[in-house]
Amino acid sequence: MKGRKFAVPLALLLALLVVIPGASACFVDVKPGSWPNSINVCNNGVLPVAFACPYKGLTAEDLKNDTCKIQVAIKVENGSGWDTEFCGNFSCEDLKLNVEDVTQYASLVGERGEPWYCPDGCPDLTMKFRTQDIFGCINPADYEDGKAIEFEMWGYDCEGEELFNSFDRIRFVPANCKEVNNEKKPKK
Repeated sequence: MKGRKFAVPLALLLALLVVIPGASACFVDVKPGSWPNSINVCNNGVLPVAFACPYKGLTAEDLKNDTCKIQVAIKVENGSGWDTEFCGNFSCEDLKLNVEDVTQYASLVGERGEPWYCPDGCPDLTMKFRTQDIFGCINPADYEDGKAIEFEMWGYDCEGEELFNSFDRIRFVPANCKEVNNEKKPKK
């Protein structure tokens, strides 16, 4: 009987990891340093995103040098699965890839809200997306409060081979989008 006393609690813990929203391993960190990740879809600024490194033996510098394209999808839980609200590709030149220590790998997405959560001393791959490039067609009023929303991200090399993928949870804040300028500003 000695070896069985942990069998039920372990099985219960594993079941909870499948059911609890945000209870999954995560390398992507939307708005590093903040939790929850509240997104104002009317914002005309940029959305900082980090990818925690090392990842499968690759450093942030490796990913910065080898990544040519990043794909992002915004998915909303619908009760029986996920609806894709946005899916788009971005060139690395447009995202201003950089290497800096801003986050750490999270075994549970919700860990990012814990007081002990901070950068881990390992450089991470960082980037900035124009908020309107991703969220310009989304109306936050269409989403129930508390509904799970994922920011999924994949990175590809120049031959189209996947280098990395992961996700983070986000939420939309109520917003009045009457004065959004969705036009891209010319590069300087």
